[in-house]
Amino acid sequence: MRTFIVLTSLLAAGAAQADWKPRITSDTYIATVSIGGASQSYSENQNANGPLLGVAAQMLAIQPALGRNLNDVLGRKVSENGATFLGGTLSGDPTIALRPAASGITTMALSGLSYQMRNKYSGTQWGVINYSCVNTLTLNNIAITAQYGTANGAMPPENVGLTANVDSATDCDSNLSWILPVIGNLIVKDVQGEINSEIREGVKAALAQVKDQLFFQRDANWLTGLNRLIPRGTAVTLPDGSTFPIGNYVQDNLQYLLSNSQMTVRLGRGAQTRPHYGNGSPMHNSFSGDIVAIDISSPGATFSVKLHEIAQVTWKWQCSINNPNRICQEP
Repeated sequence: MRTFIVLTSLLAAGAAQADWKPRITSDTYIATVSIGGASQSYSENQNANGPLLGVAAQMLAIQPALGRNLNDVLGRKVSENGATFLGGTLSGDPTIALRPAASGITTMALSGLSYQMRNKYSGTQWGVINYSCVNTLTLNNIAITAQYGTANGAMPPENVGLTANVDSATDCDSNLSWILPVIGNLIVKDVQGEINSEIREGVKAALAQVKDQLFFQRDANWLTGLNRLIPRGTAVTLPDGSTFPIGNYVQDNLQYLLSNSQMTVRLGRGAQTRPHYGNGSPMHNSFSGDIVAIDISSPGATFSVKLHEIAQVTWKWQCSINNPNRICQEP
């Protein structure tokens, strides 16, 4: 009887299992420009393969590119010091502040990110004791700064800096961690004010993506990312009933805006579709999130533009997403 009860319970648990995978049925990008207490929105379906899709793809690629650059540079540095790089993860939603600093020069400051990497050591100490250790290096509150020329977007690598709150911890399968070299300490100097050329080039590339794709790099129609977010012909009806031709203003005054505006660029992750794990059916059929939001303040005008994504999904049942070989009854 006891065996029967246990078996019945296991079958019941298997039957109750209900993981669900989302399948996107429609994906919509919505750009909203705001000025003077009023706003105007316009949308584009992903299947249209239009300008908003291009901006979305470029903005969503910036943070992964920075993570890959840090992994490549720090991974090589770890290997140079005799350890094995186990991987690194970049987290957070970055904010980039752009401020005119001098005639023709703008400073960039990126914040809001953290990075963690793991490295493995193994070997023999004193010829008799074997050890295996994992070092975890965490860079919290990463701050990256740079300068670029507003005329051509040139960013000298020597003007790129990176600082962070650094924490390094080593866990060993013996009590030898106190005598082992700690990779984190070997990297701290490069992160805290003594950034080397490899790391500088790695973070420079990610910052360059922001400024180039939004303000300098032009597509086949000679439009920058900002032009595509606020195309010519876009107008906002203000509270007093007048109309402000914000699209024409941006198109005709881009160089002025780049040279004289304080800007804040906030990067998001868009609509992140996630599986539903556990018992019960999913309660919603849509995911949404901001991709990029830009605030621009210049002597001529103050306005903002945001790119938002909404993904509609249907759900497909799977017994276990984490264990595809598991078999159970669909609820």
